[in-house]
Amino acid sequence: MIRLRAIRRGRGLRARVMLRALPLLTRGAAPGFATILLFRPAFFGTPFGRYCQAVLRGPGHWTVGERELFGAAVSAGNACGHCSGVHRRIAVDCLGEPTVGAVVDHVGEVPGEVGPALPAMTAFLRRLSHDPDGLSPTDVATLREAGIGDDAVREAAHAAAVLEIANRVNSALGSEAMTPAANRRSAAMLLERGYEL
Repeated sequence: MIRLRAIRRGRGLRARVMLRALPLLTRGAAPGFATILLFRPAFFGTPFGRYCQAVLRGPGHWTVGERELFGAAVSAGNACGHCSGVHRRIAVDCLGEPTVGAVVDHVGEVPGEVGPALPAMTAFLRRLSHDPDGLSPTDVATLREAGIGDDAVREAAHAAAVLEIANRVNSALGSEAMTPAANRRSAAMLLERGYEL
């Protein structure tokens, strides 16, 4: 549910058609954040969707699942139930529950095949999100020890930034967390179709 009725209703014919089609595509209610993207898409939704697509699905050092895990971790830290639910589900679909549970939720051991880079990068992004002034050369040295280069750090920071933006927009407009079933459907749609409107 979105706080502002004008956003829930949609602005313009295209938005209203999409808002009616999304429940059919996801077999449930239109996700709250989708309604935000469809309200004045030229201003926010279209450019933000392109940014998300480039960052979360484009070529790079990190896999799709790893980038989604970064987004889930940042969103969980920001207490954004909508984003943490959907992006965690995508990460689970790509990487498996044991990896996501260990890295995002700190439940259980990180599977041995994961290696040190993913947990190190996730910890760095959490710190970047909540204590950027506290970052020091020691934090960067930890990334280097885990085998993470500058390009990989930059890519991960963009993945976190996309979700930081979405978390704040969701919080400001009151987009609520979805049910686990709705998260699964939205995750499947985003994995198949990507982020561009």
